[in-house]
Amino acid sequence: MISARRRARAAGRQPAEHSQQQPSPSLGHALVSRCQAAAKEFADNAVRAGEQLAAVAAGAAAAVADSRCQRQQQPQLLLASLTSSALNKQQQQQQQPRAVLPDRRRGRWQLNPVVGEVAEGGSGGVDDGKGLLAAADENERFLVSEVDVVGVDGELKQVAMAALSTRANFAYTRSEIMDDMHRVFDTGYFSLCKPVAEETRDGIKLTLEVAPNPELRGFTVTGANMLPQAVVEDAFRDLHGKTLNFNSMVAAVGKLNRWYEDKGVLGQVIDVDTTSNVAEVKVSEAVVNRVILRYVDKATNETRDEGKTKPHIILRNLTTKPGQVFSLHQGRRDIDAVYAMGLFEDVALRPQPAEGSSLEHPKVDLSVEITERKTGGLSAGGGISASGAALEGALPGVVGEVSYSQRNLFGLGQRLVASAKLGQTDSMFRVQHTDPWVRGDAHRTSRTTTIQNDKMSAVNIHGRAPDDVEVAAAGAGGSAGGAVPVGGSDAVFVSRKMATTEYGRPLLQNWQGSLGLSWQQAHCVDEHSRPLQSDLYGAPLTFSGKQHDTMALGTIRVAYTQPSGDSELVASMEQALPLQRDWLNFNRFALRAEKTLGLGPVRVWVRGKGGVIVGDLPPYEAFPIGGTNSVRGYSEGAVGSGRNFVVGSAELRVPLVAPVEATLFGDYGTDLDSGASVLGDPAGARGKPGTGYGYGAGVRIDTPIGPLRLEYAINDRRQTKFHLGIGYAG
Repeated sequence: MISARRRARAAGRQPAEHSQQQPSPSLGHALVSRCQAAAKEFADNAVRAGEQLAAVAAGAAAAVADSRCQRQQQPQLLLASLTSSALNKQQQQQQQPRAVLPDRRRGRWQLNPVVGEVAEGGSGGVDDGKGLLAAADENERFLVSEVDVVGVDGELKQVAMAALSTRANFAYTRSEIMDDMHRVFDTGYFSLCKPVAEETRDGIKLTLEVAPNPELRGFTVTGANMLPQAVVEDAFRDLHGKTLNFNSMVAAVGKLNRWYEDKGVLGQVIDVDTTSNVAEVKVSEAVVNRVILRYVDKATNETRDEGKTKPHIILRNLTTKPGQVFSLHQGRRDIDAVYAMGLFEDVALRPQPAEGSSLEHPKVDLSVEITERKTGGLSAGGGISASGAALEGALPGVVGEVSYSQRNLFGLGQRLVASAKLGQTDSMFRVQHTDPWVRGDAHRTSRTTTIQNDKMSAVNIHGRAPDDVEVAAAGAGGSAGGAVPVGGSDAVFVSRKMATTEYGRPLLQNWQGSLGLSWQQAHCVDEHSRPLQSDLYGAPLTFSGKQHDTMALGTIRVAYTQPSGDSELVASMEQALPLQRDWLNFNRFALRAEKTLGLGPVRVWVRGKGGVIVGDLPPYEAFPIGGTNSVRGYSEGAVGSGRNFVVGSAELRVPLVAPVEATLFGDYGTDLDSGASVLGDPAGARGKPGTGYGYGAGVRIDTPIGPLRLEYAINDRRQTKFHLGIGYAG
């Protein structure tokens, strides 16, 4: 077989210099016979190479059975072996253009076996040379007296002559002459290459009869359901209106196959017909025949047809459906979607050849294999609440939590959580049910229903201002710019009972929307849960003047999150519906935006948020400003509380030793002079400035429960404060 290695060896060989050996007429006949034998060998090898090319697509189907994707920590789809065998063979064929030449008689992409018969020159009494061929030495040289190319002229003749290394008046072996024929063939412009050796008195006259390829006037592509027309036109643009060049055709076919590889679509070119001036390209794309679900037993690794999770709950997450062209990238996304349900330890996709699959119409059966995990149980933990000790400016208090959760209720993928949180000052009891995909609707709508009873400290609005030193020092006396305490409790808590239902769905790519309706009843109590109607300064605590306020609240929320997590935008609007005369009626709008910019190893994080409230406003619903997640350097709510607010923050994050980062930050917040418009003016009564800023430095440690932050800040009053928090600021 003519191989790339043999061509490289021939290319490195130089013509023999001035060989003194004069060939005899019998040796000339031997050369003729050897050329004939070599031509036959070339044709036989060509046919075998063509058969190898035809097996390329079959290799993909054979590789399907051995392909499997395995998951470790994150979903993986290891289906490269599905096409690697075929692609490797295809690349080898593309690296050997001679192995992808069309047979003009059959019009298919195979080696051309039509090399013709070698002419038997010579004069009187010379036999057919078969006996001499057997006796001749392989390394014996023959003198070439003349070299010519016939059948073409002009530029194509120049191409053929330039490819020949055989020159007149030099001696060559049979293999060197045949290598020359291959070099002409390798130019890609000729469909026929016929060497004619004629014995003359001066040596061997070598004539190479060639036939040019036809001019390519157009092309058609069949079997391509996924391949874009623009890709096809781009691949064949340089071939149109020119003499067909097999090498350029190979490159064009390679572009089409690379598109399939880059897009992860299981397809390739299986045939090109060039019998006419219009190239007919046939494409084969694998179609999904069936999608089969298998449950893997964690202990035995055996598969079964049934598991805890209902099959339709799993299969509805797959976008790959029977009848579609199989895409590796789409398969990866499907596995990610199934794994994101949080119900499985492992998700694997096994493609297998389907019954009735063929080279021209390949089909695959997709077997989705899942290993289920434990989805329910009791848990206990703890956290930090910044509101607990804000009155004295100390570090946050500790909160304990116990909960029961079931993430696969009734095998439907629904979640049920019952939890209780108890802290030094706060408490919360909540039962929540979530259906992540209500009845499998086309918009992937989710529903969350919550019943909650909590008691939260209102010290950030109704507590004694920790930064007002004069007020604290005066005791029963006056305060700088503030009111005089007249009685009541120094600790105010807001107790709420609420029931909420919220529907959410994806809107656009990376956008999520939700619509909710809730009923709430709120009242204020002291640390012993005794009802309160006024605070320490005699200001009312409820808007209605009764012991509790009631509201029906409609909520609309839209959120954008960049997949990398570097950008986030959240906008929400709440409308209190006065379904009864004494129910609250107000509108609240809030906006928050965050952006992280990378500057080499250093990252810059910026955040802005703001809000507006119009209508009935109980003091406990005002926007508090200041604290660990607002303006650092101030205690919780110590800057102010108002109907309107704006807070901006910026951080410079420098990595130290993983997972530790150092941070430099600055915060600014203002109530936009709206503090006095809040019922009872709680901010003015406590001498809060309404505007403030802070700056400082800190360290952040990434932990399994979120970033742990320890920060030291200085505010615009030159007061300092340590902040300890979990999660990102804001």
